[in-house]
Amino acid sequence: MDLNSLSLRISRTENFTVQPTVLVQILRLYEDPFVSPRSLEKIIEQDPALTAKVLRVATSSAYGAKSGLSVGRALSVLGINTLRSIAISLAYQQILAGKIGGSGLERNLFGKHCQATAIGAKAIAKILAPQLMEEMYVAGLLHDVGILAIDRFCPLQLNVAIKKAQFNGISLEQAETEVLGYSHADVGGILAETWKLSPQVTSAIKYHFKPEQCPESETGALIVICANVLAYRCGIPEVSNISQGPKGENLPEALGLDEGQIVQLCETIMTELELADRAFSEAANPTLNEALVRR
Repeated sequence: MDLNSLSLRISRTENFTVQPTVLVQILRLYEDPFVSPRSLEKIIEQDPALTAKVLRVATSSAYGAKSGLSVGRALSVLGINTLRSIAISLAYQQILAGKIGGSGLERNLFGKHCQATAIGAKAIAKILAPQLMEEMYVAGLLHDVGILAIDRFCPLQLNVAIKKAQFNGISLEQAETEVLGYSHADVGGILAETWKLSPQVTSAIKYHFKPEQCPESETGALIVICANVLAYRCGIPEVSNISQGPKGENLPEALGLDEGQIVQLCETIMTELELADRAFSEAANPTLNEALVRR
């Protein structure tokens, strides 16, 4: 399937698994600097399952809030930025739990890589561009969303690309281009534009495998490319057994990050992943108060 045909199929698929209405609404809040806490609360409450998961995470030991919370109360305890990040992470987990296309994509590893890149992007932004911290978390989380679209519509070709990358020692992006004629970054860019995501997030998705094509003014894209590199350095690729990482291996140093900062960033990624795993595991525990689902 060529890129134009895939783009048409994406645009015509109303119930596309990687376009849940609630997630898109939450993402668009990042573009509104005057968003109210009540606006976020109302969006989360549209999805009962997401509401329950948010409340369970809020009451886990990682966050320490008391049981019996409403979404509004969780918001006052955690703050709007933390709750928004939790909501986006959980909504994206629902995407990853959706229909598997049959390509052999390892959803758990893929999700961990996306989360590692998100954590890294936010941490890098804290150093280089603090005003972009939350937006870079979203961009990192979604940078590989094009893989899910290919998995949905072209699973056999994705499977061939994955095996080609593994056996030939090339990057997944190169293998996809050889098999399909385009990469998941190209498809992700189409999705970002379809969803009308912010320019910073859209650029980060489009260029995360193409640092040489990224305009120097696109700080957000460079941050996500750097975070993607660090996720690989931490041993967390998007697909297992791929020896060739993303381009931009020297980007952390090129952005002015010294060796101590790079080591600290990798430690932050691993620590935050561990905390997130613990929080989400506790949130999935069926012995937790089921009354949280009800208001």
